[in-house]
Amino acid sequence: MKLETLLEHCLDLTNIILKSSAPSDSIASEYFRKKKYIGSKERKIISEILFIHLRFLEFSSFITKIILDNSIKQDIETDKLNLLVTLLINIVLYPNNLTSITSTIEKLYIVSNGLEHLQKNIIDQTKRFFSFDKIRNILFDLDEKYRTVKRLFKSSDEHEQRYEVSKRLSIPDFVLESWVRFYPKIDINPYELAESLLYPSQFTIRVNKLNFTREKIIADFEKIGYQSYPTKYSPYGITFSERVNIMQHPFYRNRVVEIQDEGSQLICLACNPQKNQKILDACAGAGGKSLFLAFIMEDTGTIIANDVSLPKLKELHIRARLSGFRSIKTNIFTSKAQKKSLLKENFFDIVLVDAPCSGIGTARRNPMHKWWLSPKKLYKLASKQYEMLRFYSRFVKPNGYLVYATCSLMPEENQFVAEKFLGENHNFAPEPLSLAFNAYNIDLPTLEPSSHQINLFPHIHSTDGFYIAKFKRAT
Repeated sequence: MKLETLLEHCLDLTNIILKSSAPSDSIASEYFRKKKYIGSKERKIISEILFIHLRFLEFSSFITKIILDNSIKQDIETDKLNLLVTLLINIVLYPNNLTSITSTIEKLYIVSNGLEHLQKNIIDQTKRFFSFDKIRNILFDLDEKYRTVKRLFKSSDEHEQRYEVSKRLSIPDFVLESWVRFYPKIDINPYELAESLLYPSQFTIRVNKLNFTREKIIADFEKIGYQSYPTKYSPYGITFSERVNIMQHPFYRNRVVEIQDEGSQLICLACNPQKNQKILDACAGAGGKSLFLAFIMEDTGTIIANDVSLPKLKELHIRARLSGFRSIKTNIFTSKAQKKSLLKENFFDIVLVDAPCSGIGTARRNPMHKWWLSPKKLYKLASKQYEMLRFYSRFVKPNGYLVYATCSLMPEENQFVAEKFLGENHNFAPEPLSLAFNAYNIDLPTLEPSSHQINLFPHIHSTDGFYIAKFKRAT
């Protein structure tokens, strides 16, 4: 299959994703299931180019508008040109994003230099619209403006180029404005944060069986050519050098390992559960955190995995059984099921509220989360998150702990919700997160020793973007 044909598949998938609210990876998987004639190397190229394009959508559209002369009728689809421009942007500014793709191109097309092969193909398709030198100069000029703004992120007059910079970073204007208002106060560069979402995420798993060690799992993966290494902070995590398919590996089928980002693991470690405790996972979903909490407690105590989605809880039940955990009990939270609820007020040692959120912290692996968010939706999410935190706090027993978490990078969903909760619920006090992390010898950058909250940043911690806050209930 020619490279041009692979790009057509990327374009088809992009158009499907832009019209759907379903997860991009699920759409891509279904697309490939229906087109079994696409080989594994071709699927790899299509998938990786697709997600690069989704991360750079706004940037490439902005450049396309600059380079096209609207007075000249062109016989190329703008959507296709946007995709080609995305690749040129990465060739010029982010060549490391293309390393895996160009390596696969070399194997598929038997060429010595995959990047040159890709670049020549793109130039051949775009040369009647602009020269490569022209677009490279446009990108360098725009990038220089961005670098200046990024360098002066703490000054008061560096935001005149905000519109261009938001396009350059492929992020909504209102998101960048929120970050510029908030993050410099805590010495975080908002532009570096936004740029970090243009890079692919790491593929991370964790140990899920008590009789297996991380070292043994890494060694076994190495035997089949999968390069992996221990995560930097979580003592149970494993990160792969490149994305691999472990779905058919016995370790995954037998639930020796679970796929879980290191940031998500750190949320569970922040809970610091002890053996035989009673834990409420208030928004359990399919139960990734419930499973890890059960692992940490060596399957002692009781974990109530609570959610409003019955299909997700059924999936958790299956995962728990395959993992061999008996300490997890599921609780469907609906108005009809209240009489049979397993939730008890003033009862749990730990209540984890991993609240539904914008998901913008996962934008490296789910790029569309950047574009599904709006100011109105953000306001509604923050209001709902506060109400959930306040509601589930009633189930914490005296001297128990309440942990609030999101996979968002928006302060409106994070610090503002936590501050409001503490201001209106005086029976809870901030609990330093360092007390929990010290138990695992975890030293997290940006975490102050006395602070009850932390943001996990892709560009600093190499995790997805998360927020964690911890509170202790008074006696």
